[in-house]
Amino acid sequence: MAKDFTIRNEFFCDEDTFWEGVFLTEDFNRRLFLEVLKFPSWTATVKESGAGASKKIERIMNVVPRVGDLPAPLKKVMGDRFGYEETGTYEAATRKYAFTTKTSTMADKVHVHGSLHTEKLGDKHIARVAKVHVEVKIFMVGALAEEKFISDLRTSYETAARFTETYLKEKSLWTPPG
Repeated sequence: MAKDFTIRNEFFCDEDTFWEGVFLTEDFNRRLFLEVLKFPSWTATVKESGAGASKKIERIMNVVPRVGDLPAPLKKVMGDRFGYEETGTYEAATRKYAFTTKTSTMADKVHVHGSLHTEKLGDKHIARVAKVHVEVKIFMVGALAEEKFISDLRTSYETAARFTETYLKEKSLWTPPG
């Protein structure tokens, strides 16, 4: 049974700063995945085309998350060395990042895709909105897997939001009201 969820976080910066000064940078992502989320492995390949409003950034990330707390029935089916490849495209004109994920095991049975976009709330005040679809078609453990993936994704997005604020402040890009 497929499940959808949405996460919304607010930041005090403009949209361009969020996308090109934070979310799409190698430094931010390397630190997020390896240092903050403590994933054993993260790599990314980025291809950029166009300029201005027609700018497009294609990114492929290969990630191995921590799976130590995976329930035993899932660990048996998914294996100890679970990983995924996220293929995403950012389009400057729409300020939207759309992604699909392919898991390292049972890729034909696990489907995760979604999008992130920003909404301008005021001068240098935005919301990042993540909409994610999770579907796992594995007999007997599909629903358990969906719940675990969604729980982990929610935790990762909330952790990423806290780190985004920290990163913005470190880089003097955070512009609080007042």
